Amino acid sequence: MRSRERDTQMKIIGCIGAASIALVAACASTPVPADRLAKSSAAIRSAHEVGAERVPNAALHLKVANEELGLAKRLIADGDNRRAEYILLRAQVDADTALQLARENQARMDAQRTIDEVQRVKNTSPQGGS
Repeated sequence: MRSRERDTQMKIIGCIGAASIALVAACASTPVPADRLAKSSAAIRSAHEVGAERVPNAALHLKVANEELGLAKRLIADGDNRRAEYILLRAQVDADTALQLARENQARMDAQRTIDEVQRVKNTSPQGGS
């Protein structure tokens, strides 16, 4: 009976070892997500270029995107490319959100300036002021 238990334990240890090796091989075989890194970095640059850091709700998304980019770079350095790719995707989405929020804010400001200008012209024209 003792021999059967020992055989079972050895099989379990062998399976755990094989699973560990497979897991390490799977992680090691995931390539560095260079394309995703480039896309995330470009999205962050674009958000900076439109002034997202000056729009409060956009600034928050931009800050998170920068933090995620830093985390992803550390994960790549540690060889955790699969997780880094996921984090880079999140960084790109956050940067894109910051970009769109900043553009929306600019469009609102432009629209308000146009409304104000129309009101000014309307109030200064002889027929519009009545």
